[in-house]
Amino acid sequence: MQFKLDKKDQYTVITPQANTLDAQLAANLAVQCQQLSEKGDNNFIIDLELCNEVLPDFLLPFIELSARCYEQGQSFVLVNPPVAMIQMIKAENAIDSINHAPTLVEAIDIVSMEILERDLFDEQ
Repeated sequence: MQFKLDKKDQYTVITPQANTLDAQLAANLAVQCQQLSEKGDNNFIIDLELCNEVLPDFLLPFIELSARCYEQGQSFVLVNPPVAMIQMIKAENAIDSINHAPTLVEAIDIVSMEILERDLFDEQ
């Protein structure tokens, strides 16, 4: 699976070069996030702009990946999610399990706020 990476100082935007959002994409994304983490990248914005098709098997792996990132003190935000994805997340009552934003600017804001929160909690 191909990913386009756009590394910034505080986050990395990962854009899957695939049109189907499924469990395989989630698995490949988990590997990509792990490899980036090993290189010191800790905050991930996943841009789903190219993902037009959503398969039901994507949800659990994405929830697990999101939880794993947050357990490691990392941010994980989905941006440009397909409408079908949001509908599935809501139907499964998982809306609080996966951070998502409609635009990249909003995703960056979420990551920035989470970095500030982690810094504040680390000081206490």
